[in-house]
Amino acid sequence: QSNHCRQTLAYCCRLGLACHLVLSGSPQEKPQGNLLLFHIMGAQTHFQPKGTPGEAACQQLMKDLRKQGKRPFYIPLGASTPLGSLGYVEAVAEMARQAKELDVEIRHLYLASGSAGTQAGALVGARLHLPECQVHGVSVMRKQEELVPQVLALAGEVVDLLGAGLQIREDEVLVHDEYIGDGYAVPSQEGLDAIRRLAQQEGVLLDPVYTGKAMACMIAHLQSGALNGASAVAFLHTGGSPALFAYADSFAESS
Repeated sequence: QSNHCRQTLAYCCRLGLACHLVLSGSPQEKPQGNLLLFHIMGAQTHFQPKGTPGEAACQQLMKDLRKQGKRPFYIPLGASTPLGSLGYVEAVAEMARQAKELDVEIRHLYLASGSAGTQAGALVGARLHLPECQVHGVSVMRKQEELVPQVLALAGEVVDLLGAGLQIREDEVLVHDEYIGDGYAVPSQEGLDAIRRLAQQEGVLLDPVYTGKAMACMIAHLQSGALNGASAVAFLHTGGSPALFAYADSFAESS
C-alpha cells in the first residue's frame, strides 16, 4: 500500500518510463487500494515476503534489467535520500509563505515519520523558514532510539546538499513512537478514531498506515494541553486515502 510507489509510478507514466515496484507482501486475488492502482497504471510488481530486506532484491532486479540492455535508476524506500527530502524542504518553505500571508505563527508541525525522509526534509525546512517551529515526527514503524539517528543523519546530508551551513542538533529531532500500535501498516484504534473524527468533522480523509496515527498523536497532545501556548499548530497531510479501501474490514470491526 505504498503511497510513494504510487506517486513514483504516476510520474513514470507521465515520462514514458517503465516502473518496477519491489513490494513487501504477496499478490492479492482482488487487489485493493494502492495495489489496485499499481495494476491500473501498468507497474511491473515484484513481491518479497514480509520481513525480508528489499535492498538485495532491488539490486538483483537492477542487474537483470541491465542484462536486458536497460538503464535502471534505483529509488530506495520512501525516496529517503538527501535529494528526495528536498521536496519537504520546499513544502515547509511554501507553508511559511502561506503562514505569513495569513499572519499566523506556526509553532508546531506534526507529520508521519517512517523512513526518515519526510521528517528530515521538514526539519531542515523549518530551520530555514520557520525557526520557531518544532517538528514532531510520529513514528509509524520504528522506535524512537532507532528513528532519531536516521533523521539526524539524513537531515545533515540535506544541509550539505543545500550548502545551508546549518547544524541540526539531536535534541531538535522530536520522535513520538507511542502510536505505532501493533506494527507498520497495522491499523490502531487511536488511528481509526482519528480518521473517523477528521472525516466526519472536516470532510478530510486520512489513512490507517501513516496520517491516521500521526493525527491521533496531535489530537492527544492538543487534548492534554501541551500545545496551549502555541498560536498555530500545523499538520502535514502526506496523502494515502486510496489505502482506505484496503482496510474496510478494520473499519467494520472497530465501529
